[in-house]
Amino acid sequence: MSVVMVLKKSWQLNMASERKRAASEQLLITNSIYENLESNRFRGMSLNPELLVNVTQSYGQHYRKQGIELELRENGRLLYPIEDGGSPGQEETRSAQEEHIMTLAMPLPAPYQHLELAYNRDISGLYAQQQELNRFFVMINWIVGPTLVVLLYLLIRHLTKPLKLLSETTKTIAEGDYSNRVELNSRDEFGELAVNFNRMASVIEQRITDLAGMAEDKQRMVDNLAHELRTPLTSMQGFAELLTTANIDQEDQVKAGHYILSETVRLKNLAFKLLDLSVLRHQPLVLAEVDVASLFDIVAQTEQQRVTDNGLLLEMDSSIPAVWGDADLLAALLVNLIENAIPVSRPGQTICVLAYQQDGEGVLEVQDSGSGMTEEQSRRAFEPFYRADPSRSRAYGHAGLGLSLCRQIAEAHQARIELLSAPGEGTRIRLFLSSAL
Repeated sequence: MSVVMVLKKSWQLNMASERKRAASEQLLITNSIYENLESNRFRGMSLNPELLVNVTQSYGQHYRKQGIELELRENGRLLYPIEDGGSPGQEETRSAQEEHIMTLAMPLPAPYQHLELAYNRDISGLYAQQQELNRFFVMINWIVGPTLVVLLYLLIRHLTKPLKLLSETTKTIAEGDYSNRVELNSRDEFGELAVNFNRMASVIEQRITDLAGMAEDKQRMVDNLAHELRTPLTSMQGFAELLTTANIDQEDQVKAGHYILSETVRLKNLAFKLLDLSVLRHQPLVLAEVDVASLFDIVAQTEQQRVTDNGLLLEMDSSIPAVWGDADLLAALLVNLIENAIPVSRPGQTICVLAYQQDGEGVLEVQDSGSGMTEEQSRRAFEPFYRADPSRSRAYGHAGLGLSLCRQIAEAHQARIELLSAPGEGTRIRLFLSSAL
């Protein structure tokens, strides 16, 4: 459309230029003929038709070489050129040429206003030039048009390539492949979009991984808890049925009642430990100054009887007055460490609870002289439900959650916990805290 408008405007400008040129030349010829006639009149010559034809013919022959034909009429009657009839072929040629003739007519100045001079200019060259220009533009259009279409296609494809990559990556992520990323090295807006998209995909992948890990941990905990609950519940059911349906003596009744009570206590402790583990994951911990002597008194009141019943000794010694932490959680940690030391210790052995300073840190330590652990057992000791000696732990009512809870307590205090053990040499577990001196 724009090409057509350009061609049309070019034709209009060329025609205007030709009209202006024709008008200027016509005026020049008209004035020249007028002056010639005036000169003849002053010389006393009669202005008859023959003189008029001769004067006009002299100019007509000169301008015919430039493609200009002159016509002189007197009161509408043609004087020049003299009509000679012509053949039919000449008439057709003249008719065809008239389509490309620019004609201007004007009367001569007074006293010759009865004479009219017609100016006929052949502009077929202008038409030929315009046709050539039209053919050129058509040729250019057929050549450049498809080229522009191809270039436009390649440009659009180049511009939409990043969007295609983003779409494909989005599709793979939607199908579950969260590791896929957009490989786009560009510094424009698409490159920035790709960087932000990859950052978003990384966050989503991390969140999905965390959720999968949490789901796996929960499933493992449920599975292990179901396994731990099955045996005591089965035993409790059996003894309960024995008490309600069998005819047994008082001693067996007491024995069955004690077993049900002990299993009930074990299940209660198991439930509380699981609750503690869950709470420690989500509840921020507020640290305060904890008096070590008071902490040791609480632990002794809780565990002294159990230690004595197993024929063991409990020693406590502190060389620092206080540490920073949560008193209840630190007490739970020491109680769990002592309860883990009881089943691996032999009667007459001592369980030591110590508090001292080392390298500017307050240390709480529980050590025993029991059977100790191998390197593999030490590495896995803090895993939930892991028991180095399953048969002995089950006999003492342990579900393998004590050391896992201790690790959670250490993490809540932003402290580190350390386990040192060797087979036959006992076990030392130390918690490194900020001392409050």
